Amino acid sequence: MWQKILLLFFVLAFLFRSDLSFDQDLGRHLKMGEIILQEGSIPKTNLFSFTNPEFKYVNTHWLFGVMAYWFSESFGLQALLILKVLIILSAVWLIIRKINNPLLLPIGFIFLHVLRERLELRPEIFSFLFTALTLYILNLGRPRLLFLLPLIQLLWINTHIYFFVGLALQAIFLLAHLQGVQIRVLILILSIVFSLANPQGLNGLLYPLKVSENYGYSIVENQTMFLLESINFADRNFLFVKLSIGLAGLILLISLLRKRFDLKNILLASFGMALALLNVRSFPYLVFLTLPAIMQMSASVRISKFISLGFAVLVLGESIFYLTGSYYKYTDSSYRPGLKLVESGKEAVDFTLDNDLPQPFYNNFDIGSYIIYRGFPVYKVFVDGRPEAYPKKFFQEVYIPSQSDYSKFKALEQSLNLETVIFSHTDQTPWGRSFLQAISRDDSYALAFVDDYMVIFVKKSVLEDKRLYEITSEKIIPEAFRFDNHLSYIRIGMFLLNTGQTDNARKFIEKALEVFPDSPTANLLMSQIAPFNPQYQQKSKNLIFW
Repeated sequence: MWQKILLLFFVLAFLFRSDLSFDQDLGRHLKMGEIILQEGSIPKTNLFSFTNPEFKYVNTHWLFGVMAYWFSESFGLQALLILKVLIILSAVWLIIRKINNPLLLPIGFIFLHVLRERLELRPEIFSFLFTALTLYILNLGRPRLLFLLPLIQLLWINTHIYFFVGLALQAIFLLAHLQGVQIRVLILILSIVFSLANPQGLNGLLYPLKVSENYGYSIVENQTMFLLESINFADRNFLFVKLSIGLAGLILLISLLRKRFDLKNILLASFGMALALLNVRSFPYLVFLTLPAIMQMSASVRISKFISLGFAVLVLGESIFYLTGSYYKYTDSSYRPGLKLVESGKEAVDFTLDNDLPQPFYNNFDIGSYIIYRGFPVYKVFVDGRPEAYPKKFFQEVYIPSQSDYSKFKALEQSLNLETVIFSHTDQTPWGRSFLQAISRDDSYALAFVDDYMVIFVKKSVLEDKRLYEITSEKIIPEAFRFDNHLSYIRIGMFLLNTGQTDNARKFIEKALEVFPDSPTANLLMSQIAPFNPQYQQKSKNLIFW
């Protein structure tokens, strides 16, 4: 039991951090929930966008929006983080509570690292819970409890697109168990029927099979870790995904060599590994599917108490590293210990609303959902973080070209009468970086706002009309900002580097090093700006932290 409590404490330690969900989709989910509760219907078109307002799409997570909005209105926005922590901890507990295997602590410690990849407040946290709950009920096999599965599927299909995992689990247990086949078939049929009770009916049930058909924009979470590594995308969690898959594969191989053919656990372990290899967003299924399966397959293995104690020390040590914030500091992470929802775009959107900047405006993919949360229905967006809610050709023929080729943006500016550009300068796409370089050189635009996350450019005529001040390069100096962390200075420094303002960038990187001299990123950047300084050359080598 103490091993399970220790693993739960480990998960709690890395869950106890700030949440950047507003940089993703949370704002749009909350606004959608508000609209559904107020109007009593689920929108089926992209009402948040002025570019594609009539485009129809399948909303697979409308119920999450309703629950999140109701909960935030009832208990406060920050209380959503407590709910998130309780949901994820409950899911993990359901998975490990019946495991009686001395290998749980060392192997569980490795596997649980992959959960760090998906800790934001997203609809998928309910998929974690529903997966664990479905697996728990199926393992118990009690007929009365099995009849809860169709009800879980009813909630699941309206909450998150990974509802198919529940149906797959039922199919696996049906194949692996000869006893009680009739009731399991009935439950599976009922689960499929209940799954039809979604806004799109059969189309919603089949949606996971065709969701990518309309994707005109590639997002990180939908890529494989191998593709991301091939383009030099660094992710500390990839190491633990590979270790987890390697351990699972080894246990499967040993089990087969010993002629212990456990069909159920082989299928469960393989399903979890397949999902994790399919894309980044599926990493957690190594924990919720593969881990319990291989634990059952290796239940007869015994290990030394000293090994268990050694891993206990590792678990406690790393947990303290998270809880004190040292991990986030030394890895140049945006997170901080403590349950707090961070609104990175708040000051920029405050500036937009306070000054009633003219619309329609041009924004990038990353910030659209937060603008919806704060500005809709007064402000509609050019784009937001839903590739499925926009035509494929919009991204391929409008969004990406308008950033990679500035002449196409100028043509778009004329056709849409654009005068305001709201952009998160942390955008690391080649086209996003190219666009920021180009608009910074455009004499018809002035920089009206900049912070460690956002920039706002307006036409110079708007600057005069709204009586705003242009932020020239001479004004972008560290002394003009007051940040309590080094990463904010690094972000502005990187924006300045990208737009060719090297001298100012160096000042911000130096300020970051003044705040935290051991920052790997700041030392690396400084070694590039001042390549002959041995001090920064040496420190820039210290870039690895799990």
